[in-house]
Amino acid sequence: MRKKSLLSCAVLLLALALCLCACGQEQPQSPPKPGVELVGGFTFTEENWPYIGGSLALLPLAEAVTAAALDIPRAEAAELVRLENSTTWNYNQLVNGEFDLLLAYEPSQEALDYATEKGFEWEMQPIGRDALVFIANINNPVQELSSQQITDIYTGKLTDWSALGGNPSAIIPYQRNRDGGSQTLFDLFFPLGDELMEPPSEQVVGSMIGLLEVIADYDNSVDALGYTVYYYLTNMETDKLSRSQVLAVDGVEATNESIASGEYPYTNDFYVVIPADLPEDDPARILFNWICSDQVKELGENENYVMLK
Repeated sequence: MRKKSLLSCAVLLLALALCLCACGQEQPQSPPKPGVELVGGFTFTEENWPYIGGSLALLPLAEAVTAAALDIPRAEAAELVRLENSTTWNYNQLVNGEFDLLLAYEPSQEALDYATEKGFEWEMQPIGRDALVFIANINNPVQELSSQQITDIYTGKLTDWSALGGNPSAIIPYQRNRDGGSQTLFDLFFPLGDELMEPPSEQVVGSMIGLLEVIADYDNSVDALGYTVYYYLTNMETDKLSRSQVLAVDGVEATNESIASGEYPYTNDFYVVIPADLPEDDPARILFNWICSDQVKELGENENYVMLK
């Protein structure tokens, strides 16, 4: 009996030693989780996922696309997507090969010129629609502008809010930096050329959030006027929206419905963009094709974008 007991103990000690040895060794890492099989049987992983750039207002769409294609939580997708700097900078980085694909608003003339200079061609497809909106402080009694009044303000012909039914105080018309996406839209809709007033340097704002801050929070905000893209203000900066107001233009308020129908006068498409010479089996082109699909349109609508049908 004692021999059997000793033998049992030896077997137990040997099993324990083997277990401890195995625990001390580095365990193999699990392979990265593959994403969802897309058209043609292609599956994205984090290793083959294209590097996405683009306009800041399209960040939620980029995150939703990344999360869906890789089948990962939204928080993890956010770590893989960095939409920053100006829209023009992002187009230039696509030309330079730093990005594989863009989700972006209209390219500026500077971006078009840079692509031409480099002999670069891109392929772009409109997938949704946004709008250029004009914003004032919530305490400003003026709630509407006409297109002509906007032109007169930004050419320096109309300078006081009292002429618009507001308080007798000077209008402070802010502008964006030249390579900003909202400035590109302003120049598209209001091609004022040399007539555009030259603002003091403190009235040129280098970021969308910066412009919203001067309208909502800074000294003399009640007299300020500015412009931005509708989605960014109403979906990504609701705190600033609570202290601002989107002005109707020519009697039409900006809403998802008036933007979709084109009733609001200053609507413009946004795009998915890739280098034109990509082969059909390149991951960026496969992603491009998928983003143009009805499935991604549904993703965009879930993020409250106006998607093209």
